Amino acid sequence: MKNDFVRQLGRKPAIITVKRGLALSKSYVVLALFFTLLAILFANFGNAFLRDVPGNSGIRVGTSLSLFSIALTVIAAVMLTTSVILLYVYDKNNGVLEYFLSLGMNQGDIYKRYLKAGVILVSILMIAVAVANVTVGLVLKGDVTVPLVATGIAAALSLSVVSLGTMAMMTFSSLQKTLAGANQPLGIALEGLLVVPAYVTPLILPFVGAVVVDLAETVFIAALSIALFLLSSRLISREKLLP
Repeated sequence: MKNDFVRQLGRKPAIITVKRGLALSKSYVVLALFFTLLAILFANFGNAFLRDVPGNSGIRVGTSLSLFSIALTVIAAVMLTTSVILLYVYDKNNGVLEYFLSLGMNQGDIYKRYLKAGVILVSILMIAVAVANVTVGLVLKGDVTVPLVATGIAAALSLSVVSLGTMAMMTFSSLQKTLAGANQPLGIALEGLLVVPAYVTPLILPFVGAVVVDLAETVFIAALSIALFLLSSRLISREKLLP
């Protein structure tokens, strides 16, 4: 029974897309692992850099430095899902999307295959990060509250950023073009820009302020990605999915 479930799961379109994407390039997985390790380090040891402000008793600088792990985790998610974005461009150029259209799929059906693949990869990454943060916290006998808060925000922001970046890249053909001297589509650069506020807030805001701003950014990006998905069939014609 268990083996049958695993085999059936392996035949799911999104799972197949995940496997094909990861097989396309392993370098992004290595980069994702590097940023993930940095994120875990900052989440658990960021507050070790706290210091009192001279002459101001009770005021501390860097109280939200652990939240710097949010941006690092999101970048890890972007790196991990880059292979799926590259796979979409590869499939379009090689007529795979044309084959999907011939099977009776519409734009939304095709987008869901790649979007679900990205969401699956992000979900696996976030579970791994959460388990790692709890494990480190228990081993060090420290407070795991801040690392878990950072992981929760990172999970929501990662899903929003990856979803918006993927949908925008698939919807607008101009974002499928590569940067000069690079192999990555412009859609990946868009995802990188969306993470910038998460780098800045831990450096200039207290813990609560940084959390509020990061959550507001997450809600805004999530709303944009949902709107873009709902409008995708109107924004791009079937002909644009052809090579």
